Amino acid sequence: MKIALDGYQTLFPAGGISRYTRSLIIALTEMTDPPLELVLFLNRFRESGTIWKPEGDRCIVRQFFFPRCLTWRAWNQLKWPPIELFCGNIDLFHGVHFVLPHARRARRVLTVHDLTFWRYPNYFLNREMNERGYRKELPAALTRADAVIAVSHRTREDLIEIFGFSEHRVRVIHEGVDHDVFRPLGREHVRPILERYGLSTPYMIFLVGTPEPRKNLMRAVKAARLAAPGLPLVLIGPSQRIKTLVGRHYAPIIITGIVPEAHLPALLSGASLSLYPSLYEGFGLPVLESMACGAPVIASNRGALPEIAGGAAMLVDPENTNELADAISILLTDEQLQSRLKSAGTQRAAEFTWKRTAAETLSLYRELL
Repeated sequence: MKIALDGYQTLFPAGGISRYTRSLIIALTEMTDPPLELVLFLNRFRESGTIWKPEGDRCIVRQFFFPRCLTWRAWNQLKWPPIELFCGNIDLFHGVHFVLPHARRARRVLTVHDLTFWRYPNYFLNREMNERGYRKELPAALTRADAVIAVSHRTREDLIEIFGFSEHRVRVIHEGVDHDVFRPLGREHVRPILERYGLSTPYMIFLVGTPEPRKNLMRAVKAARLAAPGLPLVLIGPSQRIKTLVGRHYAPIIITGIVPEAHLPALLSGASLSLYPSLYEGFGLPVLESMACGAPVIASNRGALPEIAGGAAMLVDPENTNELADAISILLTDEQLQSRLKSAGTQRAAEFTWKRTAAETLSLYRELL
């Protein structure tokens, strides 16, 4: 079985879709029944990211240096060039974000991570990019897809409701957690990483990622200051953009910038609690990764987060700053609740593995072929 995947997102070191793409590919290369031949297709022009590929010889890279927007237009308007021209004779092409190519005979699968922009366009800063992705590229890809993977039941329901997409063509396949990386770490492993960022316990943490309005950053900062004015809040994400939003008014705040994935388990393991009060998510990987590291989680009761948390986190109305502050106060002072959420969280996170994601994805490939 020869499978090609869109590897464009692997050019970027951070981000949920990059994490999904890399983790899925690694897990697929480890499948042995049957062994897969994988092709990583990179369509890029100005993007300067380093080529990434998993170890071993099960995956080859095929690059096409041409602007992606023009390639997409050619696929839409001319139905050319077929993806087989770049990847050879393949059985199936898997698009991991928005775009699917024209193909001669290959079956096509598309992963849809969320439809937040369709519901709440005001939650995003880069309107032009998201208009192109969500309102042009995604609908075109859906018309080409033989099957669609939704990463949560919430995203599946949004697909059916917004696009009228056939429920029989949508398969829910959850994302996973790399439990070799994300696991509770002892003090001897945590301390050196904390020192690197000038941290000491106790502190709260928020894996902000891209600081868009939907991340609900300012309410989280305000609630943290109301609940625990002397306790540092560690914000992980692009430094300058977060500093511009937060300003100098809410000390003590520590902004780490984007950190290597290898540092995240120590930062999460050392935290008294992890905040993720996003206004809407199609999945919510930071919630699972926090749980896997033993950090008690306070999350939003919106979007897919209740589905992913599965009763192992405190859920709050993300637009109610006082409710969020009350949850922080309760969790910081209730040791029994902390212990219960740590235990429930690690058990919940253990249900999500990339091996399971890959196995369910491979099962879908087989059905199509």
